[in-house]
Amino acid sequence: MTGGKRTVVIGGGPAGLIAARELASRGVEVTVVEEHSTIGRPEKCAGLYSIEGIKKIGVNPSGPYLQNFIRGAVFKSPSGKTFTVEAKGRVAVVTNRERFDQYLAQQAIKTGAEITLGKRVLKIHREDNTYQVYLSGNKVVEADYVVDAEGREAAVARALHPRYHLNGWIPIIQYQVNNHGLDPGMVYLYFKHYLPDFFAYLVPIDDELGKVGVAASSRIYERARKFMREEFPKSRILGIMSSSVYTGKPLEDARLGRVYFVGDAAGHVKATTGGGVIFGGILAAEAAKEIATGEPHFEKALKKTYPELRRIWLLRRLTSRLKPSQLDRLFQAAEDSGLPSFLSDRGNMDYQALTLARLAFSHVTIKFLAGMLKDIFQT
Repeated sequence: MTGGKRTVVIGGGPAGLIAARELASRGVEVTVVEEHSTIGRPEKCAGLYSIEGIKKIGVNPSGPYLQNFIRGAVFKSPSGKTFTVEAKGRVAVVTNRERFDQYLAQQAIKTGAEITLGKRVLKIHREDNTYQVYLSGNKVVEADYVVDAEGREAAVARALHPRYHLNGWIPIIQYQVNNHGLDPGMVYLYFKHYLPDFFAYLVPIDDELGKVGVAASSRIYERARKFMREEFPKSRILGIMSSSVYTGKPLEDARLGRVYFVGDAAGHVKATTGGGVIFGGILAAEAAKEIATGEPHFEKALKKTYPELRRIWLLRRLTSRLKPSQLDRLFQAAEDSGLPSFLSDRGNMDYQALTLARLAFSHVTIKFLAGMLKDIFQT
């Protein structure tokens, strides 16, 4: 083991487990502390990841967690207008999130990481260059470094970080349903006038089963029931889980001394979709490399990734301010301009701002803006 590098990872979600895997594979003594008794529970998201992205975090797209392959998405406006983005092949996978997390845990253990379940980190006290990590059950672990990947609650991060502030969490309900009646190779995104905070979605598992998500800052169960009545009246709800999606900016100072903040605890999330496994995993891996080698891998990764996350956040702010009628015009202009075809060929699920930058220099943009202006002046 690498001396003077003992690391405690707080949180057994994807970011924490990827950090542990990368640390242990480089000879660092690492302990993951997870408050729940089972890795992957409770399930917290739809488990939809781009194939390109999942490979970047060292995971085989066709592992034992695989539920489905996705080739595109259907966007539905408040009035029912739709446009479809469909690739020539598979672009994303749907996974069982519990099995996915457990696979990451197995990877970490195989490389030498230790995972402690059912223990909560209560506080951390620094003595010179050593951290005393106090766990529930009167247990104390010493560490030279700490990776905070505790997720949304971020109780430790709030105590350690003098400028900790993440604003933009929205409650979400996800149903598992049967008889959804839609193409199992497509994801469906619904923009409803009564869901101003976030879109609703269907992520198919197969031609019968699917995951339906509805997010709202208030009256979420009422809105979710209304959505189900409108879009899936013949479906039966088989299960339900609740969580939150993050739609804000990333944490500005993601490293303080020998403490690294990664994943949801640091806002390493695409604000437009609430998805954070890919970006969170990439940055967690870079934090691990920095700890193991002493080279500034994490700092370089932040400089590369943060501009993209901030631009995605700005995109989210812009679209969230559109009225239902404006969204309808946007959808129509997108369809008329050939935007779906452009996105099918050159879009990127993870680097959405980069996709827009490519789009800015395309003839599609001119047609799109012309269509928008024409529609505005005709109304």
